[in-house]
Amino acid sequence: MKHNIFTFICITAFALCSIIFWETGYVWLVLTAIALLYFGVTAYGSYQIQANYFLKSINKGKTKAIALTFDDGPDPETTPAILDTLLEKKVKATFFVIGKKAVNHPELLQRIVDEGHTIGNHSYSHHYLIGFFSKQKLKSDLTQCSDAISDITGKKPLFFRPPFGVTNPRYATVLGTLGMHSIGWSLRSLDTRAKNKYQLINKIISTIKTRDIVLLHDHLRITADSLGDIISHCLEMGIKIETLPRLIGKEPYEQH
Repeated sequence: MKHNIFTFICITAFALCSIIFWETGYVWLVLTAIALLYFGVTAYGSYQIQANYFLKSINKGKTKAIALTFDDGPDPETTPAILDTLLEKKVKATFFVIGKKAVNHPELLQRIVDEGHTIGNHSYSHHYLIGFFSKQKLKSDLTQCSDAISDITGKKPLFFRPPFGVTNPRYATVLGTLGMHSIGWSLRSLDTRAKNKYQLINKIISTIKTRDIVLLHDHLRITADSLGDIISHCLEMGIKIETLPRLIGKEPYEQH
């Protein structure tokens, strides 16, 4: 991936500059600049899933429609309200669930499936240090989430969204081993920062375009309160809302 290519370029530049500038007074300045550039780009690539720096994520759709995706649920207070709105508007969405929450609220997970929505893996723990997990610990966490989803719904997910949108080389290895797809987004709603529903609605409808994968969170009251208006505005703008599997052309679950 891009990380490997950039690492090779920086190592080569480091070696060449060591030779070229060795007899000058600038060698440490040049080498420090290369090191800072390397770590800066690597940090950017870690936190920008759209950069596809460590692994290839699916960040946009293939068809002239959009997909709504919800992270960090299921939540007993707000997920039902979101499901009610989706049912009323006859719209299907994708829920990237946290495994430990799914285990505590299996009835919500079953309802998501029964009403025709897609479920994806968002890790079991959603630990704030998950980006530093070893390969084995990361694999165990993701597998535990998929197994929890499968035990409740009978469906083993192939879609995974990295917590916080953070990626690293270990994700690439683990997802490859598990045969899962990394799913990013092209439109971040910023519902976690919105001060009121009107700010959230305006953020989405002012920037949305076809092929967008929209990132929302179903554990937020502001998102639940805004969803109906967001969907109505999209439909009035002539923007079709499609299921994520159809938008990206991928199967969401393991086939038996």
